[in-house]
Amino acid sequence: MDDTQVNAQLDQMKNFILQEAQDKANEIKTKATQEFTSEKGRIFQNEKIKIIKEYEKKQKLIEVQKKINLSNELNKSRLSVLKVREECLRDVIKEAQKKLATISDDKDKYQTILKNLIYQGFVKLNENKIQVVGRKEDAGLLEKATTEAAAQYKKNVGKSIDVSVDKERFLPQGPKSDYNGPTCCGGVILSALEGRIICKNTLDSRLEICFDQLTPVIRTQLYGASTSRKFFD
Repeated sequence: MDDTQVNAQLDQMKNFILQEAQDKANEIKTKATQEFTSEKGRIFQNEKIKIIKEYEKKQKLIEVQKKINLSNELNKSRLSVLKVREECLRDVIKEAQKKLATISDDKDKYQTILKNLIYQGFVKLNENKIQVVGRKEDAGLLEKATTEAAAQYKKNVGKSIDVSVDKERFLPQGPKSDYNGPTCCGGVILSALEGRIICKNTLDSRLEICFDQLTPVIRTQLYGASTSRKFFD
């Protein structure tokens, strides 16, 4: 084999090796491209899922915050409504107190009321010795009302009572436009056993009891029946 043939064979072998190398390089490049594309797709998909989840998380937080804000606004509205309603109820009480303060103007009617309040106190305390405290301005009426109540108690219950009207201690005076101190619209406070048992039977305390009992009715009259209330007295 001469040099020409040897060189031809060498060139052929070189070309074959180069072609094999090129094919291998192309194969590696194609595989690398496929892997890159696949990895890029995987990363893109993961990031997409991550972004979607992050968005959903933020969206949920926004929705939760919206609900919280709405709930807060509703609570504020309810509190405002309740405040206005309570103010209306207080106005009702004030009007009742104004009328209550005029009861003692009719002396005959008021004396009968005093007698009944004292008699109720006798029955409630059920003691033999009782002291009565009233307003200073009612002193004259109080003596007569106490005597009549004691007589009625003896007649109805069959027991005598050792009753006295306190001449040193008095209930607060009646309400006046130019007076801002404690007031009492009338009535009495009875005590027995040296003050250990007390029956508060003032007009003001009776109004409080009536108001507590009638508050549901007053609310219904002012605002209508509650849609959430299932039971009624």
